[in-house]
Amino acid sequence: MNLEKSLTAIMVLLAIIAAFISIPYSALILLLLGIVLSVMTPITEILERTAYLIIAVAAPNAADNLDVIPVLGSYLNATIDGIAIAAAGMWVASFAIAVINRIKP
Repeated sequence: MNLEKSLTAIMVLLAIIAAFISIPYSALILLLLGIVLSVMTPITEILERTAYLIIAVAAPNAADNLDVIPVLGSYLNATIDGIAIAAAGMWVASFAIAVINRIKP
């Protein structure tokens, strides 16, 4: 398994574990993992970059509706929120790289 898949698996596992157990600074760790992943493998396609932005913005809003599911709803909501935080980190890093690449000669 390559490094990109390993980091992605770590992000998803951390999001799942943080939904069940209180991990200090888990949101910051997810954000930093997303930034690191995006810096290591930059997203060059604007459509893919836009998809990460949409996931980062829309997924937490949609996941809030899962709270009505008894027992599991809040855990699913927290897991999707964690994945969205990691996607936000990926978008921020890829956006910054795209802006820097446009500026530099």
